[in-house]
Amino acid sequence: MGQKLTIAPNEFLFSYAGLKTENVKQGALALNLDWAEESTESANYGAVIKKVVSAKAPHTSIVMCQEGDDAAQSVDALLISPQDFIVTSFANTLPAKADVKEVLKSWNNYFKALQQHQYLLGEHFTIQLLPTSSLSKEQQALSNAVRCAMQSDEETKELLRQFKGFCASDKSQSWVDAVCYGLSQYKSIESTKTECAKANEALKTTNSEKETAQKELTQKTEKIDQLAQQVENLQNELESAANEATNTKNAASEFEAKYKDVSSELATKNEENTAVAEENRELKSECELLLLQTQQLQEELENVFAEAINSKAAVADLDNKFKEATNQLTQASEAKQRLAKEKAEQENENELLSLQIQQLQDELEATFLALSNLKADFKRIEQDNKQLQEKAKAEEVASAQDQVVAKKITELEEEKALLTLQISQLQEELESSFAQSEESKKATDALVQNLKTKLAQVETYSPELQRELENAMSEQQLMQIQVQKLQEELEFYFTEYQKLKAESPDNKALAEFKSKIEERFPYLVLSEGVTLTGGANQKDLQRITARFTQVEHGDKHWNAFSIIVNDRKGLLDIELHAPDKKRVYPLSKFVKTGSNKVCDFSLLSPFTDAGKKALAELPAADHLLLIGIIEELQTKLKHNDVQRTDATAGLDVSPWPEKLVKLATALKQLAPKQAPKPLNFKKLSLKQNMVGATNEHLLISIENLQANGISYPTFDIKVGAKQIRDKAFTDYGSLEFRELANNQAPLTTWPPATEDKWGLKLVLDLPAQLNEQQQNAIDSLKEEDRLFIKELLTKLAEKLHMLDRKKLKVNQPLENWQKLVTGMVAKF
Repeated sequence: MGQKLTIAPNEFLFSYAGLKTENVKQGALALNLDWAEESTESANYGAVIKKVVSAKAPHTSIVMCQEGDDAAQSVDALLISPQDFIVTSFANTLPAKADVKEVLKSWNNYFKALQQHQYLLGEHFTIQLLPTSSLSKEQQALSNAVRCAMQSDEETKELLRQFKGFCASDKSQSWVDAVCYGLSQYKSIESTKTECAKANEALKTTNSEKETAQKELTQKTEKIDQLAQQVENLQNELESAANEATNTKNAASEFEAKYKDVSSELATKNEENTAVAEENRELKSECELLLLQTQQLQEELENVFAEAINSKAAVADLDNKFKEATNQLTQASEAKQRLAKEKAEQENENELLSLQIQQLQDELEATFLALSNLKADFKRIEQDNKQLQEKAKAEEVASAQDQVVAKKITELEEEKALLTLQISQLQEELESSFAQSEESKKATDALVQNLKTKLAQVETYSPELQRELENAMSEQQLMQIQVQKLQEELEFYFTEYQKLKAESPDNKALAEFKSKIEERFPYLVLSEGVTLTGGANQKDLQRITARFTQVEHGDKHWNAFSIIVNDRKGLLDIELHAPDKKRVYPLSKFVKTGSNKVCDFSLLSPFTDAGKKALAELPAADHLLLIGIIEELQTKLKHNDVQRTDATAGLDVSPWPEKLVKLATALKQLAPKQAPKPLNFKKLSLKQNMVGATNEHLLISIENLQANGISYPTFDIKVGAKQIRDKAFTDYGSLEFRELANNQAPLTTWPPATEDKWGLKLVLDLPAQLNEQQQNAIDSLKEEDRLFIKELLTKLAEKLHMLDRKKLKVNQPLENWQKLVTGMVAKF
């Protein structure tokens, strides 16, 4: 991994971690990161890490230490618990209350920044937890006292809970750690079994000794009975054998003392046997408990792994949607620029045509003027000709003058013929020019009309394009907000999961948690691994065969199954072979579309009529599973997270991620619409009741609200009553929505334009008769929000009698509020 950079909030942590404090530099970590700029595997991590530890404001100060001058390829962040951080920060001074709050704030900022960078950089960013044992004994004692003090305050208690949840999740990230832990538990169990075996052997030995002692006791008892009999027989001879009788009594006393010792020893052995049996039972219970803990740890690791895959798949899906919205915005901008360019060209063309029309009109006027001049000359010549002819006839001169006159007449006749020809040509030119002028005028009129039509279209569509552009930009902003909200939602799910593990780690609670995830992400399919086992890359056929292992979809699980995806001349389909003893068919229903020498098979395609018909026969759950399989394969291929066999080592799969996105999109369009689940909640509680002279309102908290596939742990809504007069109630209601806990938006139409010192708020006034402004406020909401509010008010009116007032006094009877809320429903 190359050079490693070690960072910490201050230099004290370096000493507690046993690191040298030479070459320590100052740096800063960003408090908030842009999740859209997620690094890829090909990124220059040296430059990325340099940018990470020198972030601009807002930021949190850190110190960093590195051996060598090469660019660091990974970061090792030092972290201790909040109570240890306080103790080390004030090792030599007594802090004030404000100083402690500032230190906790600094620790919290550093802690959040580490979590965000760890998510962003993955294996290139590790967090090293320093245990309390690294402190001195005095500091450890002080740390325990600080922790107890922090437990008594809700705000600092939350910091402890978050740190505890992070430590627990950190321990469950590695399967190797889990296996090592399981092996250590197994060895502990084996050791315990060995000790149990030894204890059983000791018990057997004790029982054997007990039996031997009992036999000896029986023998001694028999001897005592014999001696007693002898004593009884010798009593008759007491007088003659007094000394012997005394000896016999002494012997009997000795035997009785030995009997008591043996009895006492037997009682002791019985007690020891009972203690050994009790210890054996305890060891057996401890073995069972250890096995149960190992099983629970395995289940927790599987769930955490599934949650991590859920987050990556959801973020990848939202990233694709964001890119699509960006492409649409770019296309709209290009269309607008293209239309503006066409409009400018059309205006230039219009000016040129206007100039040409003006030139034609000037030419026509010049032609008419020339024609008029020629007509005047022609009339003058005809007049002169008549005068000369009359003069010639009057004088009847036959001399040379006649010849001159005749010659002049001839010249005048020729000039007349020439002028007549010129007039005829000018008339033809005039008619041709007039015809051309008429055609040009018609063409010009048609062109002008076309230009006017185009200009009208541009003027008509320009606002629409502007609106589309604004909508695209709004959708882009909304997409960014949705990505952020999804991240917050995933963090909320993780927190809830930690609570479930702490409060109720049974399988039922974890199953309910998985059910929520399934409801939120119905397409989600998770697999442990994908292997490419076959494929083709021919002219008319491209194919990949993928084998999935350890697959989960909702509450369903498969060890392994295979699918084939074909591209036949640009038409995509999914090929699944019929199930048999060796082959698993993941869908709940087999639809036969063909058969070969190997087996029957089904071809499912959203691009052919036969494929659509086969898809229509599948239930809705199979559609969800099919889409999830394609999206899982696309994600694995995109991130190069697939295994290959020898046969597929050289197969080019670079075009397939884009093809699979196209296939999944088409499948979603054909998937049957699932009926939305009805709105429901767990409990209604009254948080506030404000009573004024003419206004009142109820602040109602709705617990565990489920609607439109979204979960709201607590949903607050303020129901108001306005214009209350005298003792009569009112039909003028209002609703107020504010941002929920964990920065969760109450509506999809969010954020609103109104804000006060407590934050963003949306207020809807709902009198009996709405004015235009009030109606526009309702119409500005998205349709899904209007339906949500309508259903929420309906449920609220039905369940208002179950309102937990928490000993708060309600000024109006609940029947009045119920009637008011019922009247609001019709407004949506």
